[in-house]
This record gives sequence, C-alpha cells and structure tokens, in this order.
Amino acid sequence: MQSILRWSLENSAPTDGVSSEHPPAERKDLDPAIIDMILGKPDSLQMKEDMAVAVDESKNEDERINALDHMEMLIEHIDNANDLEKLKLWEPLQSLLTADSSTSEIKTQALWVIGTALQNNPSAQEDYLLYNPLPVLLSFLDPSPSSSPGLRAKAIYALSGLLKHNSPAVQALGSFGWSKLRDSLQDPSIFVRRKVIFLLSSLLLPSISTTNAPAPPDALRIENNTDASISTPDTTTVNIMTPDNRPAPTADDPIFSNSHASNLRNPNRSNTSPPTLSALREYNILESIISAVISPVPYGDDGENVEADADFEEKVLHLLCTYAVTCQGELSKTQKEKLKAWIQSQKTKSGKTQLLENWSLSREEYAGLVGKLL
Repeated sequence: MQSILRWSLENSAPTDGVSSEHPPAERKDLDPAIIDMILGKPDSLQMKEDMAVAVDESKNEDERINALDHMEMLIEHIDNANDLEKLKLWEPLQSLLTADSSTSEIKTQALWVIGTALQNNPSAQEDYLLYNPLPVLLSFLDPSPSSSPGLRAKAIYALSGLLKHNSPAVQALGSFGWSKLRDSLQDPSIFVRRKVIFLLSSLLLPSISTTNAPAPPDALRIENNTDASISTPDTTTVNIMTPDNRPAPTADDPIFSNSHASNLRNPNRSNTSPPTLSALREYNILESIISAVISPVPYGDDGENVEADADFEEKVLHLLCTYAVTCQGELSKTQKEKLKAWIQSQKTKSGKTQLLENWSLSREEYAGLVGKLL
C-alpha cells in the first residue's frame, strides 16, 4: 500500500490552481505486480499457471494436487470451464490421467477437475469428447492396487459429467463401456456401486414430453389379492421414442453461441434414455442390476459387510420403476418371478409401510412397479 501511495503522490498535479515551483515528476507506470495485487490475476492466467504446476514433474505431489484443487474451484464457473478449450488446457489435463509421473492422488484430482468442468455444460462435453477420453476414463473402473475406491469413484464422477444429457457420448460407450459399467455393479466398494447405479438411473430417465396412461390392473396385488383394498392409481409414462416436436431454429430465430447451443440446435441430444434402454437389455445390464439387489455381493476391504446396503437398494428400486413403468421396458418371465418373490419376502420382513419408506417410493410408484411383475 505504501508503494501505491508513493506513486499517487509523485504523479499528482497541484489542485489549488497555483503553479508548482518544481515541474511534475516524470510519470511512472504502475508495477504490474501491484495491479495484480489490487485486482487479482485474470482467471484464465491462473488456470494456465495451475496447469503448468500440475504437469511439472519437478514439483512435489502436494504442490501439483493443490494446483489442480485451485483449478477445480475456478472451473466451477461455466465460462472458465468453456475456456479450457480456448486455452488449450484439455490436452494436458487429459495427459495427467496416463502420465507415468501422475500418482493415484494426482489422477484422482485431475478427474475431479474434468467432472466439474463437464457438469451441465454441453459445450465442454463436446470439446472434451474430441480427445477420445472414454477408454481412459473407463480403464479406471477395474478394481486393482493402482485403482483405489476413491479413484474409481472420481472416474464415475467424470463419466457422469460427460454422459448426462449427452446422447452422442452415451452411444459412443459401445459394448466395452457398457460392460465396464455393468461389472462395476459388483465393485468391492459399495460407494462405487451406488454411484454407478445412480448414473444408470440418470441416463435412463427420459427428458421429453409425457403422456398419461392407466396403470396395469391389479397393480397392488402380488400375492393372493392381499392389497385389494388399495385403489389402483394412474401413473405417468413417457413416450421416449417420439422425437422432440419443437420447431427447428430459423434465420429469424437464430441460436446464439453459448454453453447450451448444441442442445438448442438438436433438442434430442439431451435425451439419453433410448440408447440406455437398449443397452440395459443388449448387454445384460438389467439382469446384473436385479442380481445385485436380490443377491448382493459382500463389500468392504475384506468383504466383511454381507448385509444389503439400504441406499444401493433404494437406488435400484427407483431405476427399476423408471425402466418398467416410465420407459415401458420389458422384463423376462424369469426376471418378473425373481423380483416378485424378492419384493414379497422384503414386505414380509419389514411390512409394507416400512418398505415403502425404506425405498422412498409412493404407493403409486410401488403399484406401477408391482403391476409390471404380474
């Protein structure tokens, strides 16, 4: 502050109208360091500096992680996230995931930056997809000594940012990607399993207009008409195969360049439900989901937890409701019988009221799901 005051005095002209006996001192430019101290460095410059530290192998691990942590904070602002491509930072950021000098912790932090930059940002999704990131992101899902549960969880976070509301990326998963997600439903870490099932649910949920259709008859009766006293509700279903019927943009109604311009040009781009619905059947993912909730694999460092995880179970039930009721997905006879028997056993154990509370399902949602099992 003393430097600022001195500069101000040296460069000030007399204000009392009396000419000074001494000519004014030559004007000196303000030190850029002082300007940075007052206004702060531009975010773009800070991002470039953070990346320079993150990729510098001469820096210690803590310095590199702290630089990425600061960068992650900056790209929470969507404009900064979009600047990653303009500043040519996507490539070095992606390279951190495969560099020999990157520790597991550095890779985890890099995945965090990537996932944050992609969240609800179609423009960043399109930019990042140009670097063919899916094989690298999916490679982290294999449980191994070099792939900690935290690293796998952050890989799901990055995948979530890339795939949500991004049909082209979902279609690019192919058999390799869907198989990796399916196998992750048996991950030793229940935290990873929860993230995978939540991601699958998000991708399956339709994003276009709805139509009303009646629920199946006797929807609440899964054995001996014991639920006949409860009325059968109407449920809302979604015709996920109908294209968006909004008119295409015209010259008189232009689309301006912004983060969501691609979704405005092609509204169906955000609808990931059709390819996900097909993949659940084609790659045997639905069967794996059913098995994961009916016969849960023990989890924990040594597989010490053998009881079902309530949070995972709840997420699976919501996915099944979306699949069977909202998306009108087909269930095989064997799958129906398995689910019907399992739901009945859970109801016998806990009571219906407690069961609905555990699964966070309304009576209408429960009715719609059970009706699909008859």
